[in-house]
Amino acid sequence: MIDANTGTILSSKNPDKIMYPASMTKMMTCILACESGRLNEVVTISAEAAATPYGNVKKGEKYILHDLLYRVMLPSDNGAAHAVGEFLGNDSITFTMMMNAKAKALHMNNTHFVNAHGLPDDDHYSTASDMMRLMKYCLKNRTFAEIVSNQTRDIKTLAGTPIHLKNTNKLFGRYEGCIGVKTGTTRAAGGCLASAVVRNGMKIYLVIMKCEPARERTDESIVLYNKGFEMIKMLSKNPDYNKKKKGHASKKSMGGSTQGTGVPVRRPKGDMMHYDDMMRTQGDVPMKHRN
Repeated sequence: MIDANTGTILSSKNPDKIMYPASMTKMMTCILACESGRLNEVVTISAEAAATPYGNVKKGEKYILHDLLYRVMLPSDNGAAHAVGEFLGNDSITFTMMMNAKAKALHMNNTHFVNAHGLPDDDHYSTASDMMRLMKYCLKNRTFAEIVSNQTRDIKTLAGTPIHLKNTNKLFGRYEGCIGVKTGTTRAAGGCLASAVVRNGMKIYLVIMKCEPARERTDESIVLYNKGFEMIKMLSKNPDYNKKKKGHASKKSMGGSTQGTGVPVRRPKGDMMHYDDMMRTQGDVPMKHRN
């Protein structure tokens, strides 16, 4: 969990543990599409895309790529994600090579992708810190940020068939200031959620992985956000904290769990980045498929 305005890591637990990212994978699929320069081109759904488990697109349907991305990111349609990968890479294997090249460029050193949607595979893995790195990068893209900020969206196929989409991120409507970004759930991955909230000039990014039971990922996120905003308010009383520039969290903070006073809070379940300890000082704090 980070203060996105300063880059400070507010708290973490097992940030570099290898886990399944589930449909948080689709953040990479979406950002590659947003950066492709092809958002207004037409995507035709292939038989392979239509047959992808937990997808709801049909063979032969045609979409403007930009519209199809809403289907990827809101209801988390695996078939739509597969179709985007086929379209951008000409085939799904080439697209995963593009995904891994981008991951390498972003220094996601503990991540490897083998598909565009996140269904489990032994060679498809990531970490909470890598997913945080990806989310931070993606939200800098205006098109990506706009897509994931929608609780619902109405789109049409190229033939004019209307489709109403609902976001799987239940923070929308439950937690004021939510601006996205992506859920993930499989039996292997548990409940995953990369999310972002803005309130009163404060901004927090949070990644949860392996929440069990998976349905509790929203409640656990709310607990963490409440603690995170309390912590930023406390730290902001020190003028030096607000002078921090993004990315200037101490090197020590990047390596593992926070060290602090252990103020009792409700503990989230599973392996996840979470609010573990309130820090001792307010100044220069080393703080450390199917959806």
